[in-house]
Amino acid sequence: MAESDGIEEAMEGQLRILVTAASQVGQMMTRLREEALRRAREHSIQEHRELQSRLDAERAAARAELSNVHQPDWWDRATPEQIGHSYQVARGWAGEDQEAARAEQRMRDELQSRYAIDVNNTGADPSSVQQMVRLQMERAERDLASAAEERHRAATEEAEAARLMADANQAEQAAENARAIASEPGHDSEAFIADAELREREASRYREDSQNTYDSSQRRDATAASLERQGISEQAIGARMRSDVSNAKPATEAARNGAAKKTSAKARPSRGRGAQVQRAGLER
Repeated sequence: MAESDGIEEAMEGQLRILVTAASQVGQMMTRLREEALRRAREHSIQEHRELQSRLDAERAAARAELSNVHQPDWWDRATPEQIGHSYQVARGWAGEDQEAARAEQRMRDELQSRYAIDVNNTGADPSSVQQMVRLQMERAERDLASAAEERHRAATEEAEAARLMADANQAEQAAENARAIASEPGHDSEAFIADAELREREASRYREDSQNTYDSSQRRDATAASLERQGISEQAIGARMRSDVSNAKPATEAARNGAAKKTSAKARPSRGRGAQVQRAGLER
């Protein structure tokens, strides 16, 4: 029994840190997103429109992820890292999206009833929280660097696909010309027909290569988008690089005071899931 309590306490301590860090990162995301939109609007209407379109896609992805938090079986299976990440997403969009706000409130209720964690006063160690915030931002920067590389490769492949399609069109036109000449009297029709068939095979090969290359570029774009959606937006990271995350203010009074609370045994409801104590981090 004592061993079980020790595991539960360790897991809850980890969850307190994760939830507090998630709240900070979520608030940071909101501020940086607003700053990015303001800068884009000041720069040009087109840039603002493109940024808004990307953010709309991120919000749609956030809604899809947050739909899980309304399912009791998700809570039964979720690890502390998964809970922390979902709370970060909910916190980051709650001010702009009703579904995210509803998800945040549901998570607050579940964290209180299942773990006796008050998200406004988690009692998490402030130094551990700040370390967690740094790790999350650094991980997001790595993801976005990979995303940028994928997008560059996608653009290169898309250009190559367009070139191959142009070659295919040119070969098809040459085949049509050869067949037209073959049908005219006084020409070696067999030679022109053979040339037309050769050109048609070339066109078919070019089109196939173009389609394969284009498909590859689309997969790279999808990979990049997935990386960019994993926690923090590209615009938020760009602003993060201009400021030191160590200056971020803790989200709770408990973090500011360095208070650390332990949940009492009777306040800790039993849980029917096999979550393991894992290395603290907002893993995805």
